[in-house]
Amino acid sequence: IKMTPVCMLVVFLALFIQMAIAGAPGTANVETDPYPPSSTGSSISDDDDDHHDAIENKKLAPFLVRLHLIRHGETHANVQNIVLGQGDSPLTDAGVAVACSATAYMTRLHFWRTYCSDLYRAHRTARIVLGLEDADGNVDPGGKTASDGIDLIVDSHLRELAKGAREGYLKKLSYEEAVALRRNEAGDTSNSNAAMMTMETPKLESIDDAWNRVKHWIDCIVEDASDDYYSTIELKDEQDNEDTRDSGSDPKIYDVFALSHSALIRTMIHKMVDSELPSNYATTKEGSLSIPNLSRTIIDVRPYYDNDSSHPSKKKDNIGPRWTPSLFRLTDVSHLSKALPKGPPYL
Repeated sequence: IKMTPVCMLVVFLALFIQMAIAGAPGTANVETDPYPPSSTGSSISDDDDDHHDAIENKKLAPFLVRLHLIRHGETHANVQNIVLGQGDSPLTDAGVAVACSATAYMTRLHFWRTYCSDLYRAHRTARIVLGLEDADGNVDPGGKTASDGIDLIVDSHLRELAKGAREGYLKKLSYEEAVALRRNEAGDTSNSNAAMMTMETPKLESIDDAWNRVKHWIDCIVEDASDDYYSTIELKDEQDNEDTRDSGSDPKIYDVFALSHSALIRTMIHKMVDSELPSNYATTKEGSLSIPNLSRTIIDVRPYYDNDSSHPSKKKDNIGPRWTPSLFRLTDVSHLSKALPKGPPYL
């Protein structure tokens, strides 16, 4: 078949494009991490695609909220590799001992606010770490009371992700296997949808559901920090020092202690600072970012202004202030160096 030069050129280009597509790197997407970067995003860019461009045209606030995200101490369920979710388990003796070892360091820090999850394992750990009770449960052993500046706020926004039917069962079981076990234990051997609907199972929460509730908590804290900052500044001083709102100035830091749980902390890290994570971060056996017991991750949350505004701008849908996060420290355990066991902490 005789082909004109134009036809030959078209065929050549088509073959070249096909080969390029077939051999393009990165087309395979094997997700071993339950929190892959593709499923996450920054807290702001999720609903504002031009967030990064917008930041360049705005001024950062003269203050920031520094979140100290700390995981609770080791529990009996951790040792037994049991899924807890919003169920609970007491701390082990080792968990209590390591929490006590963090007290000296943590009580030297001056937190603007202190929070913990409303689940017992987190509440108990927070009270020990902050010196509000000792290993034996004695209250206020060192005279640290609310009047001394430590007012621990118990907040359900910081509780662990609800993990549904898997709660109370071994981590190695799939969700379907956990459902089947629950049904067997309830004496139901049928496979009917009606039986599934009537079977009592713990609440199941998606990553986005958990993120939405904890993001609301962050927004509220940022708003409170803003109110506190501007309530302490005279209007004249603010007008005379407009340049203090420049991004090059050192901001006032509001340190916030938040004792929570591995999956929720992991969700916050991936949603807020996923792009800042090192490529070689430590993982669990399941491939997720490792959050060791009593490790501390620090994320800075800094509001920003519209150019013509003197206060942090609000989102267009009025659900919270605009802010940008940055990673300060990831799963640090240096404050526990004298108390960690020889082996790795339970994950």
